[in-house]
Order: sequence, then structure tokens, then C-alpha cells
Amino acid sequence: MKLSVLMPAWNAERTVASALRSLLRQRDAVEMEILVADDGSSDRTAQIVRDLAREAPEIRLIERPHEGISATRNACLSAMAVDTDFVAFLDADDLSPAGRFKRDLAKFEAQPALEMLYCATRFFEIEDSEALAPSAHGRILDGRPIQLGAGLFRAGVIRRAGMFDETLSQSEDTEFLLRIFEHDIVHAVDHDIGVYYRRNHGSVTDDVEQARREITRAMLRAANRRRKIGGAPLPKGFLTDTHVAELERWKNAPLHSPHPDV
Repeated sequence: MKLSVLMPAWNAERTVASALRSLLRQRDAVEMEILVADDGSSDRTAQIVRDLAREAPEIRLIERPHEGISATRNACLSAMAVDTDFVAFLDADDLSPAGRFKRDLAKFEAQPALEMLYCATRFFEIEDSEALAPSAHGRILDGRPIQLGAGLFRAGVIRRAGMFDETLSQSEDTEFLLRIFEHDIVHAVDHDIGVYYRRNHGSVTDDVEQARREITRAMLRAANRRRKIGGAPLPKGFLTDTHVAELERWKNAPLHSPHPDV
């Protein structure tokens, strides 16, 4: 069994090592390749990845000129091993929970027809650098927004979906996931945490107005396709709020909300 983890990175020198280590600690659970596409970073992102790759042959660095998040995700898709069985996504500023792949792959083994498992997301502000997990000293919020890192997919699902829309500067993950659900896939929605999503360092999605525009574009494109070709409805529990609503909710979040909405 082989897992490809796809990681776009741009000027992520402060976080990419933690992101990669959070994956490498799970390599005993599955044969893994980690594809890091560096989107023309001007900092030490590529060098940090190269240094880690010397000790971890699972890591492959793809260096490319700066073209944006969608093109960078597509570079990862194009480089994916032809014999991979499963695909996961992790951005270079996020963390993968310890034991996540062992836990989730067991669910695929127990349900051979399962094509996609979609888990919850834990937002955090401060990293515990030893545990590679959210620190209790910062705000934590659990929810289920659109977040590629929360999903685990059979490779065939990703290949059928095609490439990311390179006309979108944000919400390319929204459009991609909605496109996946235009096919009648066997899926499960789970309460377990699939990804730790870092929210305090000035990521592109902190621009709420731009996020509103781009998610609207993504949703309209998906709706237009559904009108033309039809498609399966979104699964119950997949979307509890829009991505923008989750951003707004974060601003006044309590310290911890233990369960995502259903």
C-alpha cells in the first residue's frame, strides 16, 4: 500500500520543517512519498526541504517559478507516483496529527469500497514544537470547513477529478472538492481530527474579502456544472459552514470547542 502526500510550499521557512516531520513520524504506517512543490520561494524553504530529504528519502522536492497555489498543487499531482494507492494533502504551514494515517487507512481496509474519508479540522494558533501539535497556550477550534488536508482519498478519485483550476488564486480546494462530489463516490464523514490548521501567521486566506470573492467564484462554477451534467448531492456533514464563515467564527472563538457541528 502506497500513500502520496502532496505539499505546496511558498515562503514557508518557519513552518515547513514541522509540517514534514509531522508526516515522517507516520512512515511506519504506510509506504509514503512526500511531494513538496516549492512555488518560487524567496526564503530558505527549498533549502530546508533539501536538508530534510537527505535524511528522509520519502521527500521529493519540486522547484518551480512562482505561479500560485493552483499551479503548485498541479505540479504535485503531475509528479505523483503512478502506483500510488492513496492521496493526502498537507500545506506547508499545517501539521498532520500523530497516528492519523494508521487510524484512517485501517478504515479503508475495513471498508474496501470506501473511496474517501473526510475528517474534522482543528484550527490552532501556537505550535507545540516537541509534540508537533497545537499548544494549549493558544486558541483551538474544531470544525469542518472545506480543507483538503482533512481528507484521505483513493488515488482513482483524485485522478478522475483532474487538475486544480489555475484561474483561482484562492478556494481552489473548494472547487476541487466540489468537483470530486460530482461523481457518485463512496465516502465517510468522520469526527476524528484529520489536520491541524495553523491560523495565526498571515496566510493568504486571512484576507477575508478576497476569500469571499474566490469562494463565490468556486461555488458558482460548481453550481453551473451541476446544472449542466448533474451530480450527487454533497454528503450530510461535509459542509457545516462556508469557509468564510469559519474564518469569521475564528475571530471570536472560545478557547476550545471539542466537537465539529454535524
